[in-house]
Amino acid sequence: MSDFDLRLLTVFKTVVECGGLSTSQSALDMSLSNISTHMANLEKRVGFKICNRGRSGFKLTPGGTELYASVEELFQSIDQFQNKAWCTKTHIGKELCLGIIDGLISERQFSIQKAIQSLSLQERNVLIRMDIMPPNKLKSSLAEGDIDLAIGPTSIVSKAVVCQEIFREKITLYCAKNHELSEPETQQERLIRSGATFDFVSRGYLRESQQPSYIDNLRTAAIVHSMEAAAMLILSGKYIGFLPDHFARRWEDTKELTRVLPSMTSHTVPFGVMYRRDHKLSRGAKVVIEQLRPMVSGGGASD
Repeated sequence: MSDFDLRLLTVFKTVVECGGLSTSQSALDMSLSNISTHMANLEKRVGFKICNRGRSGFKLTPGGTELYASVEELFQSIDQFQNKAWCTKTHIGKELCLGIIDGLISERQFSIQKAIQSLSLQERNVLIRMDIMPPNKLKSSLAEGDIDLAIGPTSIVSKAVVCQEIFREKITLYCAKNHELSEPETQQERLIRSGATFDFVSRGYLRESQQPSYIDNLRTAAIVHSMEAAAMLILSGKYIGFLPDHFARRWEDTKELTRVLPSMTSHTVPFGVMYRRDHKLSRGAKVVIEQLRPMVSGGGASD
């Protein structure tokens, strides 16, 4: 289909919508004879009569009616293409892909919301793509260039990654209120001295790396890949497991969860914003990093 064909179809569509050749002159800014020539050329191009025109008025033939329906579909598709092309032009170079570990929305030391708000004020028309990922997926997505910035534990840093520490998350061992370890006074005796075995929730991407070496009677009985799944299992009363204190606070406040030997099991995990060393940061990525930087507490840049 050539530009000439599109021109003929445009004239045809306008003639139909205006109700005739003479009434379409103003809309097309063409003479009646020129419009008539275009209609005749279109009939030659498609190979059938598309309308009856004369003293009796303008009327589409059955073939012309079907052609008009097809032309409408064609021009709707062209409009959709133009809109998509415009969106691509608007967002090209202004797309920011973020990968974030789950469960951070309740961490008061960290606020991606404020960083995005600042970004929206400084950079218009930025298309943001945000995915919640476990640490191992963050690491691979960063390495493969699927995301611009990763926000998660700094343990995933490699030589190819630049890391800016932004806060440290406190994590503690928890059990539910109906678990036998729920009484703080007897936790140490039951957990360490009793010799009983306790079902433990392990995060799949960490395996047993968070299982305390000084507690040898924990049995990995469940494997999860998100903080929410770990909380569900712990709340069932059958398992114990580690949760970030900020994430567990909502259930701790309602007495549904209890910390287990916090003086022994609590530890902190450094979190950072990371990007590939060979990746040229967009203006949007730089704004987000700059907004997250003031959150650093006791940490600094790490290469």
